[in-house]
Amino acid sequence: MHDQDQPQDKAQAAPPAARPSLGHVLISSVRNEGPFVLEFVAHHRAIGFDLICIASNDCTDGTDLVLGALDRHGVIRHLPNVVPPGQSPQHAGYAAMRRRFRLNDADWLMVLDADEFLHVSVGTGRVADLTGAVPAGTDIIMLNAQTFGSTDDPGWHAGLVTEQFQRRLPQRHKANGPVKTLTRGVHRFREIHNHSVMFYFQPPPLNIVRSDLTGFQIPRRTGLWQFLRNVPVEEIRHGIAHYNHYAVKSLASFCLRQARGRGARPMDEENTRHTSAYFERIADANIPDSSFTDRYGAALRTEIDRLLALPGVAEAQAEAERRYGALVAGLL
Repeated sequence: MHDQDQPQDKAQAAPPAARPSLGHVLISSVRNEGPFVLEFVAHHRAIGFDLICIASNDCTDGTDLVLGALDRHGVIRHLPNVVPPGQSPQHAGYAAMRRRFRLNDADWLMVLDADEFLHVSVGTGRVADLTGAVPAGTDIIMLNAQTFGSTDDPGWHAGLVTEQFQRRLPQRHKANGPVKTLTRGVHRFREIHNHSVMFYFQPPPLNIVRSDLTGFQIPRRTGLWQFLRNVPVEEIRHGIAHYNHYAVKSLASFCLRQARGRGARPMDEENTRHTSAYFERIADANIPDSSFTDRYGAALRTEIDRLLALPGVAEAQAEAERRYGALVAGLL
């Protein structure tokens, strides 16, 4: 059966009750991203997301300590997620957060991984500038990646990812084909996946807008994933927005990523995607690009400093960096 032919799940598909909207909502499901989640949260708060919800999955590097400290101050909502055997950590986390944090009440919902940063090129660079730039009646905004490589130093160093890695691949590169989306009215869809929502319940078509403001409709009896997972290189667009993807970082960080497994696959399944060939394909990116820090660097630093001043946050961050460093040392 296709996405739009599934029977209606009333618990998920019913429209939200008369409650205040959650506004622009960002969710993520992470594992062992300890040194990096603070920067991820700070940036997306600085650009105007009203609510950030993050599930942590069996973390060993202090990720859950940082998220827990931020949650205690109301900065984010953190869900320690126990993943049943054989299930995808990401999908299980999204479903659990949807139930716990009433995500059906979001005006717009976006899913990003901790190595992905939204970059809005219109207005003042805030997420509301992006959703305000698309035509009325838009159901889904689809954005392509801008993928960044590594540096000549294979080691891991504490500090901001967006400052350390500023060499990217050409726009028309296969690594920029993956799509991430912002969805209006998420209650109309049965499932949330890491690239898009799935299984649309209401009468089609769905109105999709690309980042160059061109649009198309997804007809009935067509799986959403066929349009909203990956695009051919000739269809990659970086217009009013894209997302920066720091897919490999340093070699040391990449090795830890390879060891932790894939978020969209069961945790005990061998990671056959993040191979040395994957690293080499992306790490050698050589186009200098400081546009992210030029646009957002000052605001990001200000927000990080504010968060670190909250009781317990700096201590949790330091412990995550210590644990992550120990894991790196264990690779040597």
